[in-house]
Amino acid sequence: MGESTITLEMVYREVRAIRQMLEELAEKALINVLPEEEVDEEELKELEEAEEEIKRGEYVTLEEAKKQLKVHD
Repeated sequence: MGESTITLEMVYREVRAIRQMLEELAEKALINVLPEEEVDEEELKELEEAEEEIKRGEYVTLEEAKKQLKVHD
């Protein structure tokens, strides 16, 4: 039998690929379900900036935001 080596980097690449696929699937699902909405130039720019922040990892979870804002359910 041949020996197969799996590295941590290989696992990370696979997890990133799966995460990307799930994000794309979720986006497509939302697009198919939500009604179309007109977005003006300013809103579009804000959305694009938010997406870039998320890609850079500059975001907090809903739970973190609630703690920061001291919001209780």
